[in-house]
Amino acid sequence: MDRREKKSGNGTVPRARLLFVDHSQLMRKAADRILGDEFRVLLAEDTQTAWIILQDDPLIQVVFYDQDSSEDSDGLELLKRIRSCESRRVRSTPVVIITDDDDSEAFRQTALNAGATDFIDKPFRPSELLARARAHASTTEAVQRLRLMQRRQNKDGETGLGNRRYFFERLAQALSFTRRHHQPLSLVHIHLDGLSSSLKQQDALYRKIRLAKLGRMLHRAIRQEDTVYRTGPETFSFILPGTNEAGAEAVRCRLVPELDAMGMLSADKELGVTARFIVQSPRIEEDESVLEALRRIREGMGTLLIDHEVLKKSQEPEPHHDDIDSLLELARHGDIEQVREHLPEVLAKLKPLLELASELGNLNEKKH
Repeated sequence: MDRREKKSGNGTVPRARLLFVDHSQLMRKAADRILGDEFRVLLAEDTQTAWIILQDDPLIQVVFYDQDSSEDSDGLELLKRIRSCESRRVRSTPVVIITDDDDSEAFRQTALNAGATDFIDKPFRPSELLARARAHASTTEAVQRLRLMQRRQNKDGETGLGNRRYFFERLAQALSFTRRHHQPLSLVHIHLDGLSSSLKQQDALYRKIRLAKLGRMLHRAIRQEDTVYRTGPETFSFILPGTNEAGAEAVRCRLVPELDAMGMLSADKELGVTARFIVQSPRIEEDESVLEALRRIREGMGTLLIDHEVLKKSQEPEPHHDDIDSLLELARHGDIEQVREHLPEVLAKLKPLLELASELGNLNEKKH
């Protein structure tokens, strides 16, 4: 634990995190020295490094940005990228521009129009830099606890992996990045058929140990840039950025002996679990939104849970169980047109339930 972390009655409270971007090593060291006792200071010497750090670290609360570190003509490259980012968290991050005394009023006005939150002139006084940091980075214990609670909500409590909701949130980010940078992206899904029923027959401590061990094994099996999530009671999904189908197949091959060693590969093992895999290389079509691509990927994931022989005999496909999830996801992202398009279809499927709920409600009123 960092010796400078604060302690409260309920444990350790992380310090607020700041990103300080300056091409000068001397200035970066000075900022770390001035702010380091009160804040967790992350340092970057150029806009590209800063952009990677900002996207990867959800706890950064404010960015100090020397416009001389930018490679574009007006010195506001990083600010523009932040304000145009699809992630609301990144887009709303306060940005304090570090300026020289001779920077014109016209430049400041341009920076304000581009979304600058505040300015500080260099060379800055330690007290002035601290005051700006305190003004824009909340260090209250309540806010820190809220952030920690949000992180816990993204986790599956049994395996310690990211949960289904967090998987789709991160997948949306990965798809956007893939589209912008024209890089490959692959997904690997594992369905451990029989896992839930097998573990139900065991005592609680055994279930807890096995699922935690499974989570650790899946996490160890991937590269640092890859991520793994529990996307269903028996389903686990990997996001593999910059990976083509051959690379995803290599990940699958790497997982096989690990699962076999845990008795989770074939039904004749201790747990009676059979592993099934599906590899996807999702693409966003030119006229397709990220949310449309997410729905298509979710439908592809559904094949993990379907017996293909039963599917062939079926005369009419069942309504997809994730229609409501898709609609809620569209609504959360403010995609009103897409919600309007699909709402009648979903409401028609829900009509019997809505009528039943209405009848039950009337019965309860009569009882009271």
